[in-house]
Amino acid sequence: MPVQSLLNPRSVAIVGASEKVGPGSNALRALEFVGYEGEIFLVNPRTPELFGRKTFASLDDIPHRIDAVFVAVQAEAVLDVAQQAARKGAGALAILSSGFGETEDGKEAQRELARICEANDIAVCGPNCLGLLNFVGKSALFGTSLPDKVARGGVAAIVQSGSIGIALLNSARGLGLSYLITTGNEAVTSASDYIEAVIDDANVTTILVFAEQIKKPAAFMRALRRAREAGKPVVVLKSGRSQSGKAAVMAHTGAVAGSDEACDAALLAANAMQVHSLDDLIETALLASKIKTPPSGRALGGLSLSGGEIALVLDAAEELGIDFAPLDTALPTVKKLLPPFAHLANPLDLTWAGLYDPAVAQGCAEAIASQHNVGMLVLLQDAPSGLGLQQATRYSKLLESVGNGAAAANVPLVALSNLSDQPHTALQAMADSLDIPYLRGTRTALAAIARYLAWAAATPPAPPQDRAAARDAARTELTRIPSHRLPAEHEAREALRSYGVQGPAEQFVASVDEAVAAAQAIGFPVVLKGLVENMLHKSDAGLVKVGLSSEVQVREAAEKMLAAVANLPGAKFLGFLVQRKVASVREIFVGARVDRDFGPIVVVGAGGVEVELYKDVAIRLAPVDEASARQALAATQVSRLLQGFRGAPVADIGAVARTVSAVSQFIVDFADQLSEVEINPLAVMAEGQGCVALDCVVVPRHPHP
Repeated sequence: MPVQSLLNPRSVAIVGASEKVGPGSNALRALEFVGYEGEIFLVNPRTPELFGRKTFASLDDIPHRIDAVFVAVQAEAVLDVAQQAARKGAGALAILSSGFGETEDGKEAQRELARICEANDIAVCGPNCLGLLNFVGKSALFGTSLPDKVARGGVAAIVQSGSIGIALLNSARGLGLSYLITTGNEAVTSASDYIEAVIDDANVTTILVFAEQIKKPAAFMRALRRAREAGKPVVVLKSGRSQSGKAAVMAHTGAVAGSDEACDAALLAANAMQVHSLDDLIETALLASKIKTPPSGRALGGLSLSGGEIALVLDAAEELGIDFAPLDTALPTVKKLLPPFAHLANPLDLTWAGLYDPAVAQGCAEAIASQHNVGMLVLLQDAPSGLGLQQATRYSKLLESVGNGAAAANVPLVALSNLSDQPHTALQAMADSLDIPYLRGTRTALAAIARYLAWAAATPPAPPQDRAAARDAARTELTRIPSHRLPAEHEAREALRSYGVQGPAEQFVASVDEAVAAAQAIGFPVVLKGLVENMLHKSDAGLVKVGLSSEVQVREAAEKMLAAVANLPGAKFLGFLVQRKVASVREIFVGARVDRDFGPIVVVGAGGVEVELYKDVAIRLAPVDEASARQALAATQVSRLLQGFRGAPVADIGAVARTVSAVSQFIVDFADQLSEVEINPLAVMAEGQGCVALDCVVVPRHPHP
């Protein structure tokens, strides 16, 4: 689709033009506001002239070429306008009109609109949108009123909601917009198309996205990856994270890793900065757009005038995983500059000396920023808008001095006010003159910093290893399973064995007597499981007994299982699985599934039957290498229990990482055949002793009912 006809049209027609207050007049004023220099045609069959310009009864009546059409008429007239635009060879439509895909009655009309425009290679902004503004190219197809002034800069905002667009346009945060695109229903042209277009614009440094729904998910993620390759941060806020959006799945994996979680994993894999509130969206985009040179390290250097506020910031930083580098090479300098009573730590309390002597503030800032382990300097300085001018001036001079010190060390500086109040005009003016982001709110600001540091530090994952032999072996095992049923536990585990997944010593038998004999051969204590065709959660039916220590106990348990199966309507008994009982440091959960929109994902976290209750899991796009698997595991609470918690043995975290990586590769290799894979529990042994898949589930894409 010719997105450039939307963003940079050489001529624009406004259908529904009017001198009355509303979209038909706003569209013309928007063109004047941005300084549009192309031809403008007004379409209104009821009057020969508007705004001193000749009008036309229809697009067909315009004798000149039309690049783009802004449409502000009732929904029932839009399809006719689209057909006229096609006849005129127009490349783009921006459709304000609502009553399309967002309503049940309008869905067919939206499908017809898409058919017309796709057949004629017409890009469409909307319908049900406000249109777009291109401040860089001085063009607009926009239907609502504008503020007196809009800060211009490197942020391209691509938002599905017109209301969010209005909020960004009128925010006092000074984002600095290059584009504002409201995408609406995205009947033809999607957010991914706009992202691809603005990536190539040298005036765009940062991309901001608000999405109610991600259309064309694969294309969206490709666009995000290309933005990362181009060094342009993308900040994404996605709404609609409701329980009703969860996938209908058979195993635990889908319950803890539904569509929302899969989207989160895909955004993380594409190295987008995901946020969950409008404040976070604005502050993160402001930070990303202001920093010209990404930080070389992830630790911070900090300066403040308040020990109490330093403590406040450190509390929030610990929660967010932000580190302030210990003072080392900077220590002699700051000790010399500050009075004897100063507490020398990072963040550093500058005391009155730093406030009243610019050389002290600049020297301390440069010394800390020059440490090899400091990637970014943060000035912790509240700047309430009600400050008196004298105090505001002092704080402005402090910001200038610290800015000079950071610049001398070639390290980016961020100013942070613990208040959510807009910074005092004097401080904001100083920050703007130095091109320093002044962030608001302790946790919001620090979270933005954490996201940006993670974005800057991210490296591409290692290329996946060739597992052709493992894939062929697993395929052989899967083809042995009758097509009318799900793989039994031991069959699923056997399919994963070639990928390096280990199971316990076990025997599959058909009768009670054989189960007793198997237990004798394996050695007590044992675990006995009754396998029923297409039953995944055996423990719920009383078909799992753990820690059986004698032949008598095995026989009694087996006979009770047969009786239980007999009472299950239509149950088909497959046999008994006898396993050696495994003693482990901890049992966890590893799963994977294929998401309809985002493809294969892998899950790791706390296991057991409560996995759906606690949801202490990390979810990543598959495949992941062992390093990424370790990072995912570290994001869970259960990881602390694997690290020798309260004197327990340290678990074999390396073996867990290898298993997670193996399962992720397995689901990728068989994404066309399988929907879910699950190991629950995975018994993790002491360090160096590996881990064991105690139960295993593999669900085909089209399981037998």
